[in-house]
Amino acid sequence: MEIILLIVLVVLVCLMVSSRMSAMEKRMKLQQNTLKQIADQLGIPEPPVHEEAKRLLEEGQEIKAIKIVREELGLSLVEAKQYVDAMKHGEQ
Repeated sequence: MEIILLIVLVVLVCLMVSSRMSAMEKRMKLQQNTLKQIADQLGIPEPPVHEEAKRLLEEGQEIKAIKIVREELGLSLVEAKQYVDAMKHGEQ
């Protein structure tokens, strides 16, 4: 009985964490869109790494694109992967 209760508790905690992460991701996406709009209005160009990463993606070299984004922007592996994924889906 205690094991079942523990499993239910773990599942509930996982669901709560997942829900909070989804909410945070939505807020981050909104903030990124806002920052992009501000940068566009001020005429701030995209970082040069963006064009290089885009070229690498077009050549099918996703791993190299992630590596360049990590090195140039100082992002973690997960952040760089998300950045490159957003580029692939036209969000960057």
